[in-house]
Amino acid sequence: MRTKILLLFLLGWVGMVSAQIKTKVFELNLGKPSKNALTATDSSNKLVIKTNQLLSFDLKNANPYKYKYVINHRFVDLYEGQGYNPLDSIGKVVPMKNVTTQNSETKINASIKDLESELKTLKSLKINSTIKQKGIDSLEKKITELHLELLLFQQKKQHNSLSEFSTNFIKGKETANEEEDKANIKNATKVLQKSFNDLKVNVDTYIAEISAEDFLEKDAFDFKRKTFNTSYISLLSASQNIGNEAENFPETSEYFSKKLKSIDSISVKIKNEISKMYQLKLYNYLLPIDINGKNIDVVEVTLERYDKSITNPIPDKYTYNIWINGGLKIDISGGVFLTSLMDKEYETKDDTGNNKFIYTKEKGDYDFGFGSMINLSLRGGSWVRPALSIGALFTTNQKFQILTGFGLILGKEERLVLHGGLTMGAVSRISDQYKTNGETSYDLGTEGTVATNNKFSFGHFFGITYNFGKVKKQEPAK
Repeated sequence: MRTKILLLFLLGWVGMVSAQIKTKVFELNLGKPSKNALTATDSSNKLVIKTNQLLSFDLKNANPYKYKYVINHRFVDLYEGQGYNPLDSIGKVVPMKNVTTQNSETKINASIKDLESELKTLKSLKINSTIKQKGIDSLEKKITELHLELLLFQQKKQHNSLSEFSTNFIKGKETANEEEDKANIKNATKVLQKSFNDLKVNVDTYIAEISAEDFLEKDAFDFKRKTFNTSYISLLSASQNIGNEAENFPETSEYFSKKLKSIDSISVKIKNEISKMYQLKLYNYLLPIDINGKNIDVVEVTLERYDKSITNPIPDKYTYNIWINGGLKIDISGGVFLTSLMDKEYETKDDTGNNKFIYTKEKGDYDFGFGSMINLSLRGGSWVRPALSIGALFTTNQKFQILTGFGLILGKEERLVLHGGLTMGAVSRISDQYKTNGETSYDLGTEGTVATNNKFSFGHFFGITYNFGKVKKQEPAK
């Protein structure tokens, strides 16, 4: 029982896996032309898709700074809806002023107090021993060392710097007084303003460069926008730190506030450009298209590119024909045929009396005519493919014949078809009572007419036809 259940489960699982719908994606690289500019996910080297697959088209290295793209007459949205804000990556930074200094001094005093308490307790013990004396000596030594450490620390702490970040920002020396603090904060403000200006110039220069290019390399662009974003966030953090230090002095606070107006104006412009960079989608595509069951030969994918620098531009249009492989295709073609099935004609020669010898006229082995064929073939997206054909023709004697056989379709859009096979129809043959061997003469009466009958017979044919119908395409969506 368990074996049967397991078997049914495996069969069901196999059925589900085999029933999965596959999507074939064609990737078009809009960068520099190369042998791999247009590739398929299954590594095939033809623009062909099976009827049971969904079709998708993926654009890479598009440059929306210079062009607007339209694919299949639907606008490709190269920007995401939700904007990226570099300010989301940074919070309010409040520098901790001399916390390390205060904590170190507090810890040393606390340690001295604890050791003195232990020393007092040890001395109060009413015992006289070598161990007690060694403990007292050890504690006194530690207390003396901590007092020396505290003294050195207090001697070193001559000035409590109020511009530590600003000093590091401009790579200056440690300050010895408040005047030097003020000077470092002002210098840091100037350097900050110049850094914002320099970043704005770099961003504008890069955008100008890529706006002149026909394509945008994904990896290089991603690296650049991350670099700009990191620099911008670093400057925002520096601005907050320098501003916090400037508030320690009315003079520097007023100076920083004046400079901040110019910095904020530049900062907003940088933020907008970086946000636009992060709104750019590096992967752009046409959603999968279902072609199964449609009587088409090819899916036509069009890409239009509009130059943004031109008013009312004429688009560059590129067309890609994705041929269908699989399923049955019915075509109708017409042309000329050679058939071995034709009427025979007879001639006579006089014998004695009214008797005549009967001979078959030599007219060759084939007759020709015009007709049409219905060709049934498998879609293959190839230049040559076989077909089953059935049709009809009219001979020069206006006799109707039915044709059936094989065909060989040549070409994709303009198609010639070579045919060969069996033909059938009614033909004229001499009556069975006569022989055409020239040895026996017959009384044919005064008119000398050879009696014939119409018989249904079989033969073979050859032909060449042309497919008059146009290739059926799934046109771009309007």
